[in-house]
Formats: sequence, structure tokens, C-alpha cells
Amino acid sequence: MKVHHYGISVRDMDAALEFYKKALGMKERFRFHWMGEHLLFLDNGSIKIELVERIDGTDEASHIAYVTHHLEGLADSLRERGVLPLEGPYQLENGWRTVFYEGRSGEVIEFVEE
Repeated sequence: MKVHHYGISVRDMDAALEFYKKALGMKERFRFHWMGEHLLFLDNGSIKIELVERIDGTDEASHIAYVTHHLEGLADSLRERGVLPLEGPYQLENGWRTVFYEGRSGEVIEFVEE
């Protein structure tokens, strides 16, 4: 399984963007608003990160996202094993399809189909 991106909860999007650009050479790829969150994707050619700032100011847990080439098949397979989505599946405005699950310790796991 290949990692798609790491999601990082931030309190100040502009400050976080400046830090990741300066410290890690990240470049902004795109940003949008989704379900009460400001989302900003960055990469440096070897890794993608998603900065997540909640509009209401509360913190959100960080998450890991894995690549899948067949989101519906994955969701069906997990459902057959009794694992139901926490959120989604969703179609994002950038064309990606995504679904979120909760691990046994409350960790958030996302799957993304580009």
C-alpha cells in the first residue's frame, strides 16, 4: 500500500504554509474549502501533505491517506469485513474520490482515488 498524503491539523494556515515552504521546500498545489475546513495541499516532489484548518477553530486529528485505484472495490471489501466508513465516499472538487475510516484506537485512515 502506498501513502498518498499526510494530513496535519493547523491553527493558522498562513503561518503553517510559510513554515512548510521555508523549512521543507514545499510548494502549494491547490486549496479549497470542504465541510467546515480549509484544506491546502503541498508537495516537495517526494511527499504530499494536507494542511487542515477547521473554520470553527477547533482542532482535528491528523490522519494518513493511502492511494487506491478502485475506491468502490475497497469500500465493498471493507464492508464485507464489517468495517464501515466514518465519512464518505465523497467526490472532491479536484476530481479525487475519498473515503474515511476509523481504526480501532480512534485513528483516522483515508483512502484516495485520483
